[in-house]
Amino acid sequence: MEHQIDETELLSKKITKAKFRKSIIEEWDSRCYVCGKHFDKITLDHIVPKKAGGRTTRYNLATCCSMCNRKKGHQPVFEWWSQTEMWDLTRVIRLISWLRRAHTSHTVDDKTQ
Repeated sequence: MEHQIDETELLSKKITKAKFRKSIIEEWDSRCYVCGKHFDKITLDHIVPKKAGGRTTRYNLATCCSMCNRKKGHQPVFEWWSQTEMWDLTRVIRLISWLRRAHTSHTVDDKTQ
């Protein structure tokens, strides 16, 4: 079993993964970034699909209902989303802001090293 230290706790990989997933779901308020609906059970979508080189990192994952996730599949998110009736400027801006946080967190990390 793999372990990870979180602050002062030694956690299993399973617990670490669950906490990581939960933090993203909470940040998105359990709402699908595409259609905006609230769901009790929600998936995480790779914004840049894994097939296109997308990694499983915090800011490449966003909450997505299973129906929207299936419809998007491995397509580029903005190319696909803009062609649907679910395209919504407010949600698009939220997703862009989320993606920019990845760049910001890398920049801050780079400056502190």
